[in-house]
Amino acid sequence: MTFDECLNSFLTYLHEVRGYSENTLEAYCRDLLQFRDYCRNYFGKNEVLVKQIDKLTVRHFLGKLSEEGQSAKTLARKLAALKSIFKYAMRNKIIEKNPAYSIRSPKIPSRLPVFLSQEQMQSLFRSIRADSFIASRDKALIDLIYSTGMRLNELVDLNVMDLNEHGNTVSVVGKGNKQRVLPVGAETIKSISNYLSYRREQFGPVQTSSPLFISQRNKRISPRDVQYRIEKIIMSFSDGAKKNSPHVLRHTFATHLLENGADLQAVRSLLGHSSLSTTQIYTHVDTGRLKDVYRQAHPRAIQKDKNKKTNGGRDES
Repeated sequence: MTFDECLNSFLTYLHEVRGYSENTLEAYCRDLLQFRDYCRNYFGKNEVLVKQIDKLTVRHFLGKLSEEGQSAKTLARKLAALKSIFKYAMRNKIIEKNPAYSIRSPKIPSRLPVFLSQEQMQSLFRSIRADSFIASRDKALIDLIYSTGMRLNELVDLNVMDLNEHGNTVSVVGKGNKQRVLPVGAETIKSISNYLSYRREQFGPVQTSSPLFISQRNKRISPRDVQYRIEKIIMSFSDGAKKNSPHVLRHTFATHLLENGADLQAVRSLLGHSSLSTTQIYTHVDTGRLKDVYRQAHPRAIQKDKNKKTNGGRDES
């Protein structure tokens, strides 16, 4: 089987069986077509058979990308795509061995997620007047992401029927076509109700099967429009939030839950992460809170506080 034939079959499998989103499929396709083009030059032919590709081919491909200045994160993503397609090829008896299996992924420098403080979020909500269709919609968008931690695409895909205003929940479909029901705060329900009132004034009755969030043209709002609107509002509250503001709100949701004592496993479920290791990026949270926990729980810290009291507040250690 040629690599092109295998790629088409693999993408069909990801779409129809695994339920991957269009964005994810496009990312896989883009990375694997780049590898296909490299193989054409590497082997000097247009039709490359999957069984021709070995570990050295994959290593040379990654080495070329590294020489071109591609980041460790990019290399890791492309290697993951290659491991996936070759795993699929093995499962379908196209090849006997995965040529990418034993290649180690490059170490990605860890970056703390950008998030807003609780005070910044309070300030942000106070700054939105929500006295028109657009303003009320923008506040509801921000409120719902912050209240639930849902992803941008999950938000855009919502229909009115997905929101249970009386039960204070919203049903979302996440990665891999997995559905989860998320609790929604009472204040967020008020924000959405306010937005729907302005929407009815402008466009008439709201059908339960219609998109929850719409544009000025009464069409489902696009991911890019949401990014633009939220970015514009949030920019003045966080210097690091200039390019991916909706995700900053997701980071903020997770961080604030953990700061206030939420269990990491519960946060994982709310975010829709398949692995707890993905959620562990948020354990950076609040250094001040960790110090408080240390002072309250560690024997040496407790003893030190007792000495301060005994010696009139003087620390003689």
